[in-house]
Amino acid sequence: MAEDIGFGRLPHGAKILWESVGHSRTFSLGFFFATGSRFDPPGKAGTAHLVEHLVFKGTTNHSAVSLARLVDRVGGDLNAWTDREELAFTCTVPAESWKVAVEALTELCLHPTFPENEFLHEKEVIRNEILSSLEDPEELSYDHFLQTLSPGDWSRPVAGTEESLADITLEEARAWWAEYGTLDRLTVSFSGGVDPEKIRQALAERLNGIVLPEKKQTAAIPSNFFPSSQRWIQKADFQMIQILGGFSFPVPISARAAAIWQIFSMLWGETMSSRLFQSIREQRGLCYSVTSQVFDSVGTWGLQFFATCAPENTTPLLTALAFEIDRLVSDPPTDEEWDNARSALLGGVILAAEKMENRVGRLWKQFDTYGSALGVEATLNVLSVPVSIQERNLIFESLAKSVPSLLVWGKIPRRFTLPKPWML
Repeated sequence: MAEDIGFGRLPHGAKILWESVGHSRTFSLGFFFATGSRFDPPGKAGTAHLVEHLVFKGTTNHSAVSLARLVDRVGGDLNAWTDREELAFTCTVPAESWKVAVEALTELCLHPTFPENEFLHEKEVIRNEILSSLEDPEELSYDHFLQTLSPGDWSRPVAGTEESLADITLEEARAWWAEYGTLDRLTVSFSGGVDPEKIRQALAERLNGIVLPEKKQTAAIPSNFFPSSQRWIQKADFQMIQILGGFSFPVPISARAAAIWQIFSMLWGETMSSRLFQSIREQRGLCYSVTSQVFDSVGTWGLQFFATCAPENTTPLLTALAFEIDRLVSDPPTDEEWDNARSALLGGVILAAEKMENRVGRLWKQFDTYGSALGVEATLNVLSVPVSIQERNLIFESLAKSVPSLLVWGKIPRRFTLPKPWML
């Protein structure tokens, strides 16, 4: 079977994407709902994440144990996660056992029972997860960074807090899923060595007869989570200093435009040979970790940067960061830097393509962002073209229009003030 990519419709407004890979002996199926913690009710942060856990606790036709055995006995993997605007369930199995993945995910997502006897147990599991996150300064500081930039529903912790989790009732969890876990929000994505028509037919049979509740209006998404020219210096109990910053830039209108930003982030901070890593960590030894990443969400994109350092290194590290931002104009990345970063991204796509679950996630991400999805070969073709001078200039023009916001959080040294390059 040749590599093939396609799009279709399922009953009740659900969408379906596929990438059949004839040489693969594995099959991965993903159910992606266009919802997440951003849609948690006021004062009930963590509802979406709690629902993600509860659907695993039993369905109309399976107990939690029998569902786990269904997947385990074929060596499969069942996974799920909650993000701010995404609720995802995936199952990867040997290709010959594709029916197991279809049964597992349709049971989980279409027929969960939310058993009352499991409710308090699962809340305690999540409470431990929340407490564990409080021991991770980098995770904690990132959540705090987003909340500082954009207070409100979007930036609340995905798992909620101990207090908000305690306040969620079983009835509220069931009501949330009835409202947001609907088929009109669902995109099914699959990849592997299985005939796509077999999967579509099997899914259509299982989705027929599902009754959709009346769709409710949801709040508008804010247009920008990275306000320019903001500076925050805040104390925290942990010993190290967390430095987080971000530029905003226009939402890319194509896969190529998004790829250029990703290439830029890799040459600037994401790889071991990147400018930030080599200059700030390797040459100056100012920190253990420093990196950058492209952030994307509905309505806004941005380039973020992060570093962790000892309190006494705060000022020199901030000065070095400012220098590296200025150097993008005074000493722009060379052809070799751009080509090396592009080559690294190409290699990453090839390596990721060996795992069907990575293909499933890529299909969904591209479709959710652009309304269409590319196969691996098409994605590689997008990346095979060198970055032009015009494309580079668009990057630098966007950065020049966005003064980065900055959060310095941790054990702030006495009489600390921002070094001159960061003062407004």
